Amino acid sequence: MTFRWREASLPDLTSVSEIQLVVHQAFPEDDAVLADRIALSPAGCFMLDAKGQSRGYVLSHPWLRGAPPSLNTMLGEIPDAADTWYIHDLALLPEMRGSGAGGGVLPVLEDVARAEGFRSMSLVSVNGSRGFWERQGFEVRMDERLGRKLASYGEEALYMERYLA
Repeated sequence: MTFRWREASLPDLTSVSEIQLVVHQAFPEDDAVLADRIALSPAGCFMLDAKGQSRGYVLSHPWLRGAPPSLNTMLGEIPDAADTWYIHDLALLPEMRGSGAGGGVLPVLEDVARAEGFRSMSLVSVNGSRGFWERQGFEVRMDERLGRKLASYGEEALYMERYLA
């Protein structure tokens, strides 16, 4: 299947919202939260187009290592002390899984992170995606405090990090 990643913008919000309702049925976020991420860090937000339609998205932004934002929470601003490039969400519709699209956007995000001066990327793995993220070089970095904080993300939620060379 032919696909391409392109920069996302606020007019893509409807597609982002529709995709996340399919991919994250148990953890949907309000449109205002999704718009907040796109507006705060447009350089880190991309849409996946295939067959003439949006089939996935990634939202990412600078944040604080070891302190992922709570689910469905407005950020309002990026902290001055931000020290990691945080992948808030990488969501692909089921027909795109296994296409290489997910792994294909990571070098783009790495380039953005490096250009912004960050030496690490971080995320919260959900929906059984740990294996995918480990294949991308991410490692689990959990502790008891994070375990409590990530409870709202579901039982399988894991905080993961990857250092950039």
